[in-house]
Amino acid sequence: MKDTISSYFGGLDDPRSARNQRHPLITLIGTSLLAALSGIDSFSGIQDFVDMHMDELLQYFAFPFGLPSHDTYQRLWNDLSPSQFKSCFSDFISSIEKVASDVISLDGKTIRNSGKERALHIVTAWCSNNQMVFAQEKVDNKSNEITAIPKVLSLLDLENKVITIDAMGAQRAICQQIIDANGDYVISLKGNQSSLYEDVRLFLGDASNHELINENNDKGHGRLEQRTAAVSRNISWLNEIHSWPGLKSIGQITATVWKKGKETTETRFYISSLALEAERLNEIARKHWAIENQLHWSLDVVFNEDKACIRNDNAAENIDILRKWALAILGKAKKKPEQSIKSIMRKNAMSFKYLVSSVKSIFHA
Repeated sequence: MKDTISSYFGGLDDPRSARNQRHPLITLIGTSLLAALSGIDSFSGIQDFVDMHMDELLQYFAFPFGLPSHDTYQRLWNDLSPSQFKSCFSDFISSIEKVASDVISLDGKTIRNSGKERALHIVTAWCSNNQMVFAQEKVDNKSNEITAIPKVLSLLDLENKVITIDAMGAQRAICQQIIDANGDYVISLKGNQSSLYEDVRLFLGDASNHELINENNDKGHGRLEQRTAAVSRNISWLNEIHSWPGLKSIGQITATVWKKGKETTETRFYISSLALEAERLNEIARKHWAIENQLHWSLDVVFNEDKACIRNDNAAENIDILRKWALAILGKAKKKPEQSIKSIMRKNAMSFKYLVSSVKSIFHA
């Protein structure tokens, strides 16, 4: 297991001085990953995890100076290069999985209680079919998602892919980047593109302009949701006004939710370089929303990301990558489709043998 895991960290520079390298780098990184797979969410927790499993861990990792302290783990993750660690993560994902869908969703998430100047914000590329992160980029403290999105896109193979982004991505340069890479986009609209948004909203507000309509219903957990999509490809007039890169259709989705006797309705508007069918718009939008329901929910609820309170920017970003690494392994380690990630983590924590089997099923150790 050690050799297989370590094969992904060949490009990592050890940030520690020679006199502080008491514990091998692969030991600290490998045990951190195993701890994350067992639901451990703090540096002191990693120390406790190693302490309780030292006999088993000695079969795979070297501990020449005994148990590493929580300060040792914290210093390593504080000093380790996030860009190098992110590259290792990308190599791992590429080695075990290819994109199984033509839809890749980009969205940002703020990690509460992280960072020095302000909370860390990460833009992630997510494929709902794979349920995996394929790229990510930190938003600079003095910037916003508009600068991070092009960097994420540059890390992806966009050919024949549909890129979905929320309203922050409604920028001509971003759309042009996707088109230039032979991809397509479906991007939601809000007030940041006020004139385009208003023209689309007013045009689709007239039902006679709806060329194609699709209705989709979801029911579960005491909640019923109806999503009605409408699209129009008759947009030559819109292109004359706005000259938007590759624009071929516009659409709207009206979501009506009934829960506990209350009804709420929200309408979202979209632009796309595809000549969309209404059913396809509903399908793509649902895949985009999955980044909230699958990735962000797991990071918050399963990994307690927002409660981690890691103030060092490097450490916060590195541990975010580590959690996504663990999430990818856990997702692939499911023995039954209905098995939950939380269940696998609990079993990993209870049984080191089960934990090793989870890792070996992915790393083919």
